[in-house]
Amino acid sequence: MHIKGINYGLTLYYSYLLPLFEVEEVSGGFAFVKRHGTCSGLTCRFRKQSLETTCRVPRSCRLDEVEMLLGLRKRPLFHELGVATNSVGVVDQVTLLYSPGDRTAVAYAIHLSQNTDYHVNTVKWIRDLLERGSINSRSYQVEAFRLIKASVDRSTSIGEPYAEANNLLNIKGLGVKSAKAYLLHAYGLTEHAPVDRHYRRLLVLSRDLKAPDKARCAKAGLKCSACPFSSRCLYGVLFNRLGAFNGVVQSLAFIAGSLERVGKDYLSRTLVGGFEHLSDLLRTVISSYLVERFEGITGSRCRG
Repeated sequence: MHIKGINYGLTLYYSYLLPLFEVEEVSGGFAFVKRHGTCSGLTCRFRKQSLETTCRVPRSCRLDEVEMLLGLRKRPLFHELGVATNSVGVVDQVTLLYSPGDRTAVAYAIHLSQNTDYHVNTVKWIRDLLERGSINSRSYQVEAFRLIKASVDRSTSIGEPYAEANNLLNIKGLGVKSAKAYLLHAYGLTEHAPVDRHYRRLLVLSRDLKAPDKARCAKAGLKCSACPFSSRCLYGVLFNRLGAFNGVVQSLAFIAGSLERVGKDYLSRTLVGGFEHLSDLLRTVISSYLVERFEGITGSRCRG
């Protein structure tokens, strides 16, 4: 399989599926191999300068699984945003990797990514867990995770996205932000997006808008369209105003913010070294798009 135009450095960098891949720097780019879960053995080589990728797909891997894991299913959305913002060739370098078959690992990564270096600690912890069955660390994140792992396993075994995400809301340490991240990265539901500091930095809405209320979100089954409070909630307004582009915009905002301070660790350097210059460009594009989309909402302003 030959893929052109997708920047797998940026795309893997923000993905909660990253711990399931082994990444190795090679001349002109890097190789990435799926070591765990769905489509194990999927092997790709990405060339940074040309943005070309060649992949060898195992026979056991279904076409739909490959398309989700390599971001081919969501690529049209990023391209559509690129067309709308006159930034084709920039915004649509990125795509979203997701994998329902790896949803439990995604939930693990979401919980273990809190208040730590994702590319150094979280990735290692998830790999240790999947390879050895346990995590050799006494960090408070890992200690907290050990207490809720069984609950995460049960919650993600249902096979229905909203039911699983709603169950995750009941687990200590996981809230609406985590549940929205789960819907986005496990199932590719791009109308949902976690509002992290990078997203919030580019979008400042009226102070009258409230943070999501966990109980109300649970009652609505995390479906903002069914929530009577969605017009007064930050997450509800983003859901209703941006639709399927909500998760796309959040993904790009996260990348733009993260590229401002790329870690010196091997994984970060291998994935996005040489792409740091895209931070300002992505931030400008997303800020302008948000200004346009939220024009007319009283008290709203967007900033770069």
